[in-house]
Amino acid sequence: MVDFKVSKRMLVNFRGQNKVVGGLTDKDKISILLYISKEFANSDKEDQLFSKVISICQEIFESDNTTLRLWDGEFLVPVKFVVETEPPRRNLKAGEGYSGTVFQSGNPILVNDLTRSPDFIDEGEKTRSVMCVPIMQKEESLGCLAVESNRENFYIQDDLEILEALTSQLALALSSVRLIEGLVTARAREAAILTQLEWDLKMGRNVQSQILPQDLSPWNGVDFATHYEPMAEVSGDLVDIVRQGHSLTAMNIDVSGHGIPAALVTMAIHHQFRRSVLAGLGLTEIMEELGENLRGQLPESTYFTAFLVRIFSDYSFGYVNAGHQRMLHYKAADDIFEQYDTKGVPLGILPVNKLDYEEKQGRLEPGDFLLLISDGFSEQRNPEKEEAGVERLLSWLHDEREKLLIEGKGKFDLKTLSLKFLNRFKEYQGTAPIGDDLSYLFLHCNDSLPEAVHYIHMAKQANAKLKTEDAYALASKAFSIEPSLKETLMFLGKINYRDGHYSEAIRYLEEYLKTSGDTTAASHFMMGRAYYKAGKISEAKRALKMALSSDHSFAKASILLAQCYLKENAKPKAIKVLQQGVKNTPQNTELKASLVKLEGIAQKAS
Repeated sequence: MVDFKVSKRMLVNFRGQNKVVGGLTDKDKISILLYISKEFANSDKEDQLFSKVISICQEIFESDNTTLRLWDGEFLVPVKFVVETEPPRRNLKAGEGYSGTVFQSGNPILVNDLTRSPDFIDEGEKTRSVMCVPIMQKEESLGCLAVESNRENFYIQDDLEILEALTSQLALALSSVRLIEGLVTARAREAAILTQLEWDLKMGRNVQSQILPQDLSPWNGVDFATHYEPMAEVSGDLVDIVRQGHSLTAMNIDVSGHGIPAALVTMAIHHQFRRSVLAGLGLTEIMEELGENLRGQLPESTYFTAFLVRIFSDYSFGYVNAGHQRMLHYKAADDIFEQYDTKGVPLGILPVNKLDYEEKQGRLEPGDFLLLISDGFSEQRNPEKEEAGVERLLSWLHDEREKLLIEGKGKFDLKTLSLKFLNRFKEYQGTAPIGDDLSYLFLHCNDSLPEAVHYIHMAKQANAKLKTEDAYALASKAFSIEPSLKETLMFLGKINYRDGHYSEAIRYLEEYLKTSGDTTAASHFMMGRAYYKAGKISEAKRALKMALSSDHSFAKASILLAQCYLKENAKPKAIKVLQQGVKNTPQNTELKASLVKLEGIAQKAS
């Protein structure tokens, strides 16, 4: 049983729609993640682990049924569930039903009304709404977990996020359980089982690696390089990056202890960090959220340190430290390193609030880089038992950067600098064992940025003077110098759309959304318009739905989405979109007129 109360969810009818009321609060979600970590960590048998998965899902999602399926190489086999269905469950092929679809695609689904998706269920089944999530080991799908309700519209997106986090921890816990069971078996079959144990630990590492930043493409002229190396197979260190259009927030954390318990805690931290950033919280507020939402749920004597930095589009940045290794700032103009620190205690030990932390500011200039780094580097000992120390790290970075500048005639590649730094570290370590988990994140401001900015400003001036060819040439020059500059990508997207070059507009707008992390309704609507004009209706619908999920009152997105359905001869869906739009923005006359017109056409046709 969870040791906190979760309000019961109810379905109520509001303005003709079923809405979920009650259920999980944000605070509940973090408590649940840590509760899951504790419960999974205490499981030492597969069947015990699977039973806990089922009972946890029943408790927090109030499901009528929960089904865990694992892949046996040929079928998805139901290995654990609450009650047998009518008709009885059967083995599924990949791509069959909602479980097979999720397993095959590797993507979670939330279906609010299965009666509208008859291909997903067998005839006679009572399930009406379902969340189904794949159990992933790196790129491989091991199976899936489905939470099922006999009521329509019973789950929301927040529930799906919690279920995704649960299955991530399930995959890691499964590695631990198989390790424990393998050790017992190894007493009798030690030689044969060792390879399997190694595989299980590696699977745990692969699962944890999924929460590390997967996209290291540049953001607005800022390049990234990262390194992650557990002392054991899994780590208590974590780096993460969240892009938000006009800002980027990065984190480096270090959980006390090592191995699977520390690794499970990093997953909860990762989830809370991302939720806090996307909720628009400031850096000191994020520290408070991390500390207070996790403190009561951490395993005994566990705590963690954290360093947060947020870079803005003008290359100013703010930073906050919670007992972590200081951030390093190399200033290219002065050829010096500065070490940044602020007041703040580690998290998970004592109650904290945002006033316990201090935010300071700085600025990145072209050629500068920031380095978030865990103390495993500076505290590593060589064979003579001497610690590396921060000053030695700085000298390695300085020396290797100078060498690369000479070789590159004034320029260097950040990933090469990262590799050279690691080589120096490994040379110093020699035959000595690794002393701690290792992690770092470089954030480098491209030194060619001023030139790219110069050309895009000239392109805008040419465009204002109706010198279209010059505008294209200058903007293309800026793009060739720095392809991730947001200003350039947006400009090229807009002028290509204006001039009817829709494929080119799509190219630049897609890259803008991908690298910037912009999730605003306006940006997705712009993308949807370009797809629509290019005749890519499926892609247009997806972009417009994302716009409406960001701002449900975006009338232009509703109207264009309805037009997409009309292109597909799906009048009922078009009418439904407009009806929903009118409910969301009843004062919008254009939406009302479009709905009246379309309903009139539908009545005449009938």
